[in-house]
Order: sequence, then C-alpha cells, then structure tokens
Amino acid sequence: MNRGLLVGRAVCQHRARSEVVGRALAQHRAHDALPVKHMVALRATYSTAPTPTPTGRFVLPEKYANMIRNLLQPFVPRYQGPAIGLAIYTSCTTYPDFDAFWLAQCNMPHTFQTWFSTTSFYVWMAMVRLRASPHAKHYMQGLIDAFFRDAEAKMRASGVTSGRIVNDTLKDLVSSFKGTVMSLDEGFATSDAVLAAAVWRNLVPEDDAVLQVDAVVRFVREQLSMLDACKMEDVLAGGFKFGPVMGVAGDKAGDKETKLSG
Repeated sequence: MNRGLLVGRAVCQHRARSEVVGRALAQHRAHDALPVKHMVALRATYSTAPTPTPTGRFVLPEKYANMIRNLLQPFVPRYQGPAIGLAIYTSCTTYPDFDAFWLAQCNMPHTFQTWFSTTSFYVWMAMVRLRASPHAKHYMQGLIDAFFRDAEAKMRASGVTSGRIVNDTLKDLVSSFKGTVMSLDEGFATSDAVLAAAVWRNLVPEDDAVLQVDAVVRFVREQLSMLDACKMEDVLAGGFKFGPVMGVAGDKAGDKETKLSG
C-alpha cells in the first residue's frame, strides 16, 4: 500500500519536471526563431544601458578617517626615505670638478677609493642639511643606502665577482665613511683649523696641499650656506647643485687654465 503510494508520487514528480523542461525548450526555440535584426537591436540596447549607480556605499566618517591618517602618518617618511635618498644622492654625485680639482690640483689617483672619498664628502654636506628635518633619520638612511648601492655596483662593474670580497670591502667602506663623517662633523662644529685637519686626513693626504685644503674648507662653508638657503622641500627633491671648488689660484677649479698657469 505504501509502496504504491511512493511510486505514484515519483511518477507525478517526473511528469512535473518534464513539463518544466518542455516549457524551457519552447522558450529557447522561440528565442532562436527571432529575426537577426531584432536580436542585434536587443544586444545593442543591453550593452549601452547605463549602469545603475550603486546605493548604500559605505563612507568612513571624517572623524575616523582623520584618526587613521594620524595613525599612519609616522610611517610615511620611512617608506618615502629610499626615494628621497636616491634623489639627494643623484645631486651629490653631479659635482663638476672631480677631474679638474680633486685629480689635477690635489694629485689624487683616479681610483675607486678616490671616488669614494670625494663622494663621501658631498654626501656628508647633504646629511648636514638633512639633520634639520624632523624625519632626518629615514632620509639620511635612504641617502646612505643609495650611496653604498652605487659603490657595490661600481665594484662589481670593475670585475669583482666574489661576494665575499664585495662584502668585506663594503664593511671597510662603512667604517671609513663613519670615520669621515665624525671627523668632518667635529671640524664643522668647532673651527676651520679642525675642519682643515679632517679634510687633510680624509680627502687630501698630501704634505704640500695646504692651499688645496684651504680651498676645500672655504668650499664647505660656501656650500653649507647654499644648502641652508634652500627650502627643505627642494632639498628632499634633490633640487640643489653643488658648485665647483675654487682652485689654489683663486679661479674655479673647472677652468683647466688654472692648473697650467700655476
């Protein structure tokens, strides 16, 4: 009795499904039988219909938005530091008188060490100006990182392929850079005599380079005054340019006749 009832229900459900499938097939055939022009018009109308404007979009209240901005603000300089440091370093490496003054007048050899010493000098002057920024820590770190990435690239470009040699050399360069910065800072904060001694030890280690050392000391004072007159926004964008060192004869070191006439 119960079995016959279950079979009857199954038969009814099967017939109902068959009717639904039949109606769907009929609609599909009717749709396919529409004229082509009518179908194109329907598609065009559908594709060009304006998208309805979403409603109920959540907008963070201004009070909470300001709260989030204040929370994230201290992290912004940390992420801006690498880009700002690279921009400043680019300006530090465009000094015009590497050959005319540092090589010709100071009798320094054209080596990687000479490049590193002179570039450290210009990087130090930029660091002195950056210390006035409230985010100097991040900006100076970006500048130093850009400097040492360039130093590593120059070492590898010169044919040094050993990673151990590169790492050991970079460690020595870091120690040398720290010593240069500390000695130049001491000279800048005390007197021209102490600054001249720092320049002689780190940049121009020649016994008879008194006039060259004096020219570099005057150059430091002039360029730091120039950087102090620049807006911090311009400094962070690398919008400054170091001038040439005045030569021993009082002329610009960029003039090659200075060395010849001396």
